[in-house]
Amino acid sequence: MALDVEFLWERTYAPIPCLAQVAVEDRISLVDPIAGGPLDEIAALLADPAVEVVMHAPSADLTLFALGFDVRPATLLDSQLIAGFVGLGAGQSLGALLGRVLDIKVAKTEGYSDWSRRPLTRAQLDYAASDVAHLFALVDELMARADSLGRTEWVIEEHHRRYGPDARIAPDPFEAWRKVKGQGRLQPRERAVLRRAASWREMEARRRDRPVGWLLPDRTLLEIARRRPAGPAALLDERGVPSAMREREAEGLIHAMNEGDGDPPIALGPPPPPRVQARLDTLTPLAQILLTARAAAVDLAPTLVATRDDVDRFLACVLTDDDTSAHPLGRGWRREVAGDALCDLAAGRLGIAPLVEPPYLAEITLPGH
Repeated sequence: MALDVEFLWERTYAPIPCLAQVAVEDRISLVDPIAGGPLDEIAALLADPAVEVVMHAPSADLTLFALGFDVRPATLLDSQLIAGFVGLGAGQSLGALLGRVLDIKVAKTEGYSDWSRRPLTRAQLDYAASDVAHLFALVDELMARADSLGRTEWVIEEHHRRYGPDARIAPDPFEAWRKVKGQGRLQPRERAVLRRAASWREMEARRRDRPVGWLLPDRTLLEIARRRPAGPAALLDERGVPSAMREREAEGLIHAMNEGDGDPPIALGPPPPPRVQARLDTLTPLAQILLTARAAAVDLAPTLVATRDDVDRFLACVLTDDDTSAHPLGRGWRREVAGDALCDLAAGRLGIAPLVEPPYLAEITLPGH
């Protein structure tokens, strides 16, 4: 099954499905939930391990099905993700991939349509159908290229990491605190309180079907966890608390934070020693350049290998002699592509120098190694 969903997600916690596009073999169906078309059977197929589901950049669509139908994909192939493994770059749009891989040009003029309005125009219906019409052929070709490069297992491993049983598809309220900007500046006890406050905000936003930021901005939530208002009235007087917040909601948030008093403090771990941090400040930018060059040399999107934060954390483990095997760069294909080279760079066994011709970077074995 090839699947795509058009939705609205500006003013709600969960995406609002407006149109589902489904292709099975050579048949394309457009299902209109606004007109009463049920999505339950599509959700069941998504969760069926016997059905291979093909999608393009499906994160938001999967959130929709997780929140609305409590299902997650069982057997999924993401054309955008596969493209990053075969030299086509990360984050490619469907239209760009269809043109580059299959030489198919599709009109993408309805991307910002209001899909909630009825009737849908012929242009909208054609646009929607085109989102699934060529997905089978696209994924077949991309997987054939991955196989010819010996990367089929890499593709499968990355799909399992992003969409498998242990991947987070729907937001976990008790983990929402990790996304609050500035939480790293809190004390461990304050962070435990923030976890409860952020969990309350997440669950309340889902109950009311409103974006979490509409209930309380991150900065306000952070200050409330730090300052700990004595009661609902004091909380409602805090700077940044929306005037629409009711006393009952304030009581719920106060209660949630009080529960945090009984939780273990949340320490993020000690920062690297000053000498190690000083080395990281110099080493991480060099390591990022090396990683980018190594990814380019094997036609991999660099962001598939690691982000800058991934590189920084990996090097911190290397420099402090911590176990790196649990880090993605310390095992599997990522270690083969870049992890070992980063270890050599950190140990002074490897140097890098710019070149004026491709591949534009030379790796140099340093004297004594």
